Amino acid sequence: MNLPYLMYILNNTLLHKISMRLFLILLTTISTAQQNPQFSQYLQNPLVLNPAITGAEDFLDVTLGYRNQWTGFEGAPETGTLSFHTPTALLFGKGRRSTSESHSGLGAFVYSDDTGPINQSGYYLSYAYHLQASEEWFVSLGTFVGGSQFSFNANDVELVENPNDILVQNISNTNFDMSLGIYVYSKHVFMGVAAHQIFDQEIPYDVQNGALTSGTLPRNYNVLVGSRIQLDRDWQVIPSGVLRTVENAPVQWDISVKGEYQNRLWGGLSYRNEESVYALVGFRVWDSFSVGYSYDYPISEFSNNQSGSHEIVLSYRIFGGNNKCGCAVNSM
Repeated sequence: MNLPYLMYILNNTLLHKISMRLFLILLTTISTAQQNPQFSQYLQNPLVLNPAITGAEDFLDVTLGYRNQWTGFEGAPETGTLSFHTPTALLFGKGRRSTSESHSGLGAFVYSDDTGPINQSGYYLSYAYHLQASEEWFVSLGTFVGGSQFSFNANDVELVENPNDILVQNISNTNFDMSLGIYVYSKHVFMGVAAHQIFDQEIPYDVQNGALTSGTLPRNYNVLVGSRIQLDRDWQVIPSGVLRTVENAPVQWDISVKGEYQNRLWGGLSYRNEESVYALVGFRVWDSFSVGYSYDYPISEFSNNQSGSHEIVLSYRIFGGNNKCGCAVNSM
């Protein structure tokens, strides 16, 4: 996203609901890119990364996520997500599929990301087709199709120099949106690539020579790689990494290691380049319900002005067949 309109507001307003220091951070972020929200628990909430994961395993999954970033700043980013996905065979009552069967998946994904007066949200249907390439490997192609909305609430700012300036006004813009992804996986290895905001949607907010014009939300890309290593009957180790990039912005990457005990308890440590280190823990109850929590400890130049980020993910799964997956189980 371009900078002029928000710079104009900064020079002419007193922000009541966000601190000036936070707004400067936001300007730095927005001047380089309007990226999709970032998440620490992407393995517990995988549709935030890639639509091709839709229906990868033999269960119906409903996941609710909440992230409170930069705790301690008034008006700091808060992000909520809700997702649903399942193999179509399970959705339409056909039960567990065989291990040799290619299949499709359906789902939905919505999110809302609030940062002071700025809100970005999206609402999508997802579809993926999983082709069995060999005895153990699947290749999936998937898409999100829906809409995205960008809004700026001028009621959250108070003009100082020119209280009646018409250029500082409410903005609400909704556009058709689409994402594409590919996901390759087996029982022990997974990797994927996804592209979001592929149409470079327009937003009418920019100021040029005193006139209100428009800008765009540039394409976002991410790459996910990981492995599930069985140490013994009870323990597994899941190393993973994700790389995020957007046009004309620096690359951001995370690297994580998670240990899992009997698929019921897990914990791990991660590093996000030049921003934070974070820890995550979680547990599963009754094979179906799970709770995950993560805390990001900031290491950036703004670390003294915040107390980190918190994220919680709640997930409920309904399994097909006799609660045993006939596919490439635990592909993530």
